[in-house]
Amino acid sequence: MRTQYFLIFSFMFFSCTSTKYLVSNTGFPKAPDYKYMKNWISSPKKEIPLPLNYMDSLKGFKSEVDVFYIYPTVYYGGYNGNFWNSNPENFDHQNRVDALALKNQASVFSGLTNVYTPLYRQLFYDGLVYHNTNELLTEIALDPKLKSNFNYYKDLIYSNKSLEYFSFENNKLKSYAKESFDVAYNDIKRAFLIYLEQENKGKKIIIAAHSQGTLHAARLIDEVILPDANLKSNLILAYLIGMPVSSEFKDFPVCEDPLQLNCFMSWNTHGNNYFPYDNEVYKEIVANNPITFKSDRNINNIKDHKGILMPSFFQMFKYQILNRPIGPLKLKNENKIKAQSDKGSLQLIELNIPWIKIFEKESFHAGDYNFFWLNIRENLFFRLSNYFNE
Repeated sequence: MRTQYFLIFSFMFFSCTSTKYLVSNTGFPKAPDYKYMKNWISSPKKEIPLPLNYMDSLKGFKSEVDVFYIYPTVYYGGYNGNFWNSNPENFDHQNRVDALALKNQASVFSGLTNVYTPLYRQLFYDGLVYHNTNELLTEIALDPKLKSNFNYYKDLIYSNKSLEYFSFENNKLKSYAKESFDVAYNDIKRAFLIYLEQENKGKKIIIAAHSQGTLHAARLIDEVILPDANLKSNLILAYLIGMPVSSEFKDFPVCEDPLQLNCFMSWNTHGNNYFPYDNEVYKEIVANNPITFKSDRNINNIKDHKGILMPSFFQMFKYQILNRPIGPLKLKNENKIKAQSDKGSLQLIELNIPWIKIFEKESFHAGDYNFFWLNIRENLFFRLSNYFNE
């Protein structure tokens, strides 16, 4: 299965503006040994806390279902001689994984399942954008319909500020970016195989991921899980969120209704009337609605939106400006979002949350889980309860 990159990268994260230079030395941080639980930032022994005001009334399936969660990019420091891959032993990096990924995203599975999250040597943000654009442009060059517009796409893509220090023609950097990306993926693959050996014990598996994590998750499903009949039978669900994913898995379809299992979901959240994908290919991109959990074009009833899980404006100010930890999160703002799946994108038709609207933009990448946290959790409960009570 290919992950489709027909996206003009509009990722919402900030990029540094200080003087930078690219790789001055090659090499990678020490590889994690996943036989040791210190290299797992969440596990049944290190559970992820639920929101402060969430009264969990859902009966768990923890003994029967595991979630293997792969977190998004939280590492931005691959300049000025630093490694392009994060150091999983770095405490600041671990704190970012905890604050930005576990509490905001993976917490949706906590209590209902056993959540396993390996620390991995992820590729830094700009390096990931660079690698993805190379993959995209290579696909365009080989596509009979798109290759005639190759220079147009190249100029458009490399107008992205995150790529100002890169070029498509730099073969040395392209090779290094691919190697760094493969280092990250191979950490995930090793972690998954050791998890199977030491922890799984035949339980059903859910793969959940976001952004960079989704790229690795899709590859893991395609290369490791689906070719193995036993693993495939145990994979009951996948959340491949925050990257454009096509419906090309063999014998692992898109989820089309709220109770379906043995399928995958994907969505990328954008502002209303912003369509990031090329018209030639958008029909291949999966866009579930995480309020209705369907992939049709119907707009959800606003009363079906259960609420968001996000730091408050004050918490984000403390974190970004004062470098203070993000405290316990709370669920809030139910009945505030209408969404529609259209042209491969999840469109926010209505977003009635004033402080978030201050930052409204074309991409709401950071809110892919947060905006729909309680909807995702309750839907998972219904899927699992229906499965185990049959």
